[in-house]
Amino acid sequence: MSLKKKTLYGFIWMSIDVLFLRGLAFVTSIVLARILNPEEFGLVGMIAVLIAIGTTFVDSGLSESLIRTKNTNDKDYSSILIMNLIIAIIIYTTLYFTAPLVSNFYNQPLLTNLIRVYGICFILTALSATQIAILLKKLEFRKLTLLNLPGAIIGSIIGIVLGIKGFGVWSIIFMYIASQAVQTIFLWIFSTWKPSFTFSVEKIKLHFSFGYKLLISGLLNSVFNNVYNVLIGKYFPIKSLGYYERANAFSNQPVSILSSIISKVTYPILANMQEEKEKITKIYKQMFQTTYFLTTPLMILLAGNAMQIFQLILGEKWLGAVPYFQILCVAAIFYPINAFNLNILKVFGRTDLFLRLEIIKKLIIIINVTIGFYFGIYGLLWSSVLSSFLAVMVNGHYSSLIINYSTRNQLLDMLPISLICTAMFLIINYLSNALPVDYGFMRIIISSIIGLLFYLISCKLLKLPVIGYTLNFINPK
Repeated sequence: MSLKKKTLYGFIWMSIDVLFLRGLAFVTSIVLARILNPEEFGLVGMIAVLIAIGTTFVDSGLSESLIRTKNTNDKDYSSILIMNLIIAIIIYTTLYFTAPLVSNFYNQPLLTNLIRVYGICFILTALSATQIAILLKKLEFRKLTLLNLPGAIIGSIIGIVLGIKGFGVWSIIFMYIASQAVQTIFLWIFSTWKPSFTFSVEKIKLHFSFGYKLLISGLLNSVFNNVYNVLIGKYFPIKSLGYYERANAFSNQPVSILSSIISKVTYPILANMQEEKEKITKIYKQMFQTTYFLTTPLMILLAGNAMQIFQLILGEKWLGAVPYFQILCVAAIFYPINAFNLNILKVFGRTDLFLRLEIIKKLIIIINVTIGFYFGIYGLLWSSVLSSFLAVMVNGHYSSLIINYSTRNQLLDMLPISLICTAMFLIINYLSNALPVDYGFMRIIISSIIGLLFYLISCKLLKLPVIGYTLNFINPK
């Protein structure tokens, strides 16, 4: 199978996996949002930073090292599995005893039990991480997809049933636990690898020498990606955090799907081409432009139709989240690009650069958040847009040290699409609210069709080469 076809095959199966899992999670979250109140989602938002930090610690970059390291064996896999479990137990124990401090910080007593119960997920994550890494390393995307489905379905059913039964925020917590538990069970039952439970300090040192910088950068990401949750939860009403949590989740949904597919498919494939830098550079340029070409109009379409979408899907009680959502859609445009840039550093083992640029980006976030905080919630939201854009420049600079694709050229490739999509937003936003149609769904459909036609025709008239890249990727020869 050619590289192009292998990439497409992986893209298709990871698309099915991610689209179904995220799609199901999205539908479930909509159902729960109609049942629960913004305040209950705000409680989940308050512990998001702890969840992110704990999950990052459990893996510690070891799975990434497994994927890129050649000639791995059972000793590698078993050592990492045991190490993940040890870390998970330490994390869970720490959170169990410090949970009351978090409750006191937010003045929300219920958080103590929420944290202690959710912590079970860290153990389950440790049990599944190595199995997932092995499947990704072998490019067994189809098998991974099929093993992920049962957990997603069962978890969603449990969450919705508990929500209807009046369990409130607990319906969200138990949904996460059930989903992770079922996924872990299926991975262990159907995986061809079974651990020997041998532990090698040398193997851990080898993989941790690569992974520890990813761990540090991952921890920085976990803290700074959730800094808005912490600030809004501490200094603003819990309903505002509920609005932000849902707006952020919905704006991240499409781009996180795309980022996840791109990262999971391209990383193992590019990792096998480390010796062919020119070939990687060519593929990288085309996929960078294709990613931005697909991501930007999608997020603009959602932002332009935000009022109609929220009113139709979530109901009146969530309309306060609309302006949050529109701003966060702009910030989310750059996420897949940033994820793609970081993949290049990991492929070539440049975790030294990976860590350095993460520190720089976090300093940028600190400055932007500090300034934005003085302008209230909207100041914080716009600071996330600026931080996301500046991250593109920082990531682009460091990836250009490895491949021949400078930040300037990246920005020039993004410019025409950005200008077209700005005009597209104005068209969609106007039509979505001004069309003389009674049904919100029809307004969304009509304004979206007109906006997308404007986008595609404009790109065609400007003869942007990315159209050819996209078509070639979809239909490889």
